[in-house]
Amino acid sequence: PVITILLVYLLIVLKLGPLFMKSRNPYDLQMVMRLYNIAQVLYNGYIIFSLYEYPRVMVGIVETICATYDPGTYDDLKPAFLYYSWHFLALKIVDLLDTVFMVLRKKDSHVTFLHVYHHIAMVFFTWLTLSYTKSHHGVVPAAINVVVHMLMYSYYFLATFSQLKRFLWWKRHLTKLQLGQFIIVLIYIFMIYYHGCPISRVFTFTWMFNVFVILLLFVNFYIKAYFVKSPSKNNHVKSS
Repeated sequence: PVITILLVYLLIVLKLGPLFMKSRNPYDLQMVMRLYNIAQVLYNGYIIFSLYEYPRVMVGIVETICATYDPGTYDDLKPAFLYYSWHFLALKIVDLLDTVFMVLRKKDSHVTFLHVYHHIAMVFFTWLTLSYTKSHHGVVPAAINVVVHMLMYSYYFLATFSQLKRFLWWKRHLTKLQLGQFIIVLIYIFMIYYHGCPISRVFTFTWMFNVFVILLLFVNFYIKAYFVKSPSKNNHVKSS
């Protein structure tokens, strides 16, 4: 079903959506966007704060790297791990609505390769990790991601109020935070690969390569958005 969802997503945002909007005016989705952004903040917050109930998972994973693959390790936490992991996957699927809203608002310049690729990759690799590796190591990148998303969707919520825009000077720093996120995750995946944890090295390398590609795309976006003067300078990318 995940592959089907992604294929339908591509069909809607790249073909059917633009075709549907071709002779229509942009939809006013301000209230919808406010509700959506608040829901995102709350859902991401629910996941990250729930992890505080299981601090030894985060500590153990970071300190011992491969420990989660040892027989019997964290067996008592596996139900909770799977529960929140599937919630995270559901959240990444919900994130696909970002692009749908862009299409309905005729923000075609925002539907970039980076935006679409990143959304697809997040859903696909989260699903792949849950379906085939079933390791606890996805918790660390997921935890970082939901924190970034809480801040990002808080920004997008505030940005819907014109009277608050002068206080949103920290938009540029959100992109820096996203870049930092990918660098940390890249280092973390490399450590898994370097320590030879008993997980498919092909999967680990593919995961690492994917994050590296996204990092390069974000660096390219950051340079164009903040250092190169162009009509697209004010474009933003809802990702991470």
